[in-house]
Amino acid sequence: MKFLIVGLVKNEQLDRLKEEGEKRGHQIDGCYTSELTIRAGRNRFDPTLRGRPLNDYDLIYLWTVGKRRWEWYTAVNYLNKKNKTVIVNKKIIEQDYNYYLSSASDYLKQFEANLPFPESAIVFDEKSVDSVIENFKFPLIVKVAEGRQGKGVFKVESVEELKNKIKELKEISPSFVIREFIPNDGDVRVFTIGYKAIAAMKRTPTREGEFRSNISQGGKGEVFDLTSWPETKELAEKISYLTRTEIAGVDIMHHKETNQPYILEINPGPQFVGLEKYTKANAALEIIKYFESLVEKK
Repeated sequence: MKFLIVGLVKNEQLDRLKEEGEKRGHQIDGCYTSELTIRAGRNRFDPTLRGRPLNDYDLIYLWTVGKRRWEWYTAVNYLNKKNKTVIVNKKIIEQDYNYYLSSASDYLKQFEANLPFPESAIVFDEKSVDSVIENFKFPLIVKVAEGRQGKGVFKVESVEELKNKIKELKEISPSFVIREFIPNDGDVRVFTIGYKAIAAMKRTPTREGEFRSNISQGGKGEVFDLTSWPETKELAEKISYLTRTEIAGVDIMHHKETNQPYILEINPGPQFVGLEKYTKANAALEIIKYFESLVEKK
């Protein structure tokens, strides 16, 4: 089989997918989102990649498409209809993209399913802070609505600091999440594939004064035994399914005093190298096996 990973090029994650895929006789390619080309005329509509027809691939995994989502949407939907090419993570380019990848959508899904998550508010500028802040207690978390890997996330101690931080972040984001601060000793990243949890790791900050536990921000990882925390496993699987996130990194935080789990984020293009490093999970192999199952079903 031939699999294409869109948005992954020359990194350890793609190398791992290639390694496990080639062991099973598959060809695994990665590409930049900008490498898509489309030739069109009265008698042709040909999506290509570096001069090679995209219909050569049995499966296309949209790890990320960035600002080129509509061209990728058009290309892969055409291939899916014409050749039954399997598309993974199609949610990130569908016409309801903004709905399924927004913080508001995640909160609505969690609210409707009565799932636990921190009290939150979405605002678009600092002028809206006074209208939502009444029931919050400081410190608070403020973050850009679509941030990843712990970037654009801050802890603030006052209304003035909150407003100033939003004003500062307006240069890089159109919307922001204000979230209650949950006392904790780190968080848990649950990796789900096909809406099933395969492994989890506990992430803990290592730098003094740092509240973010992301591995990319210097956090320390260790294996987290999901069999001892069935509610955490169930939460991760349920929210990945509700948000249509086939391959997900679900971040869950447990209250330091009560152990109550709270859903923080659902990441549709999760990193798994840290997970493999700190646990015994072979995430790359599980992804390849998931791809195989999808192609075999088509």
